Amino acid sequence: MLKLAGELLEGQLADHIADLDAHTRNPFEEIITGQYSNVLVNLDTSVKTLVADHLYATPYLAARTLTVDRIATEIKVAAAGKSARLGIYRNGTNMYPGALVLDCGTIDCGTIDCGATGVKEIVIDQQLSQGLYWLAVVSDGAPQIEQALVVSKFMGVIGSNYSSYYVGWDVSQAYGTLPDPFTTGGSLVQNVTRVPYIVLRPSSLD
Repeated sequence: MLKLAGELLEGQLADHIADLDAHTRNPFEEIITGQYSNVLVNLDTSVKTLVADHLYATPYLAARTLTVDRIATEIKVAAAGKSARLGIYRNGTNMYPGALVLDCGTIDCGTIDCGATGVKEIVIDQQLSQGLYWLAVVSDGAPQIEQALVVSKFMGVIGSNYSSYYVGWDVSQAYGTLPDPFTTGGSLVQNVTRVPYIVLRPSSLD
């Protein structure tokens, strides 16, 4: 790396650090903007019935710094007069959700829009630095929403049979403004139970 005339070493180091592919290439750093994604989960063919006053957390990997402009999920079976609140949490201690990044607001669980589907999205404007996050949802009812299977076993396999593994968190939490930090005392969700399918839409790679 050659030093140009008048260029400070600090500037060279900053440029080097900013180069995501300087030493190793992470394929997850290649992200299409304007499209919903969550590289850690696969859309399941079945649905998950939310338990009222329970806060769920689905993992989300930001492989590089980016800005997101939408958060979304899909209502499959409506719950009349009910709502759900979505949010983003930082990863905390020992793979447990920590500080609240953004309370994204609510979606209507009592109607199904968009023709044959019930995709519900909230407009946001949030930059996420590189790292692991948790996408959260809590409802005052029991709507059925899309569920997801986490494709990575990064949270650990279950030692009694090794065929099951952990995919997220579930904790009792009264419906309302999202708590900061994430409510303590949550239970691990197994892959057979699944987690809510929540996605973000990157608008720019920063």
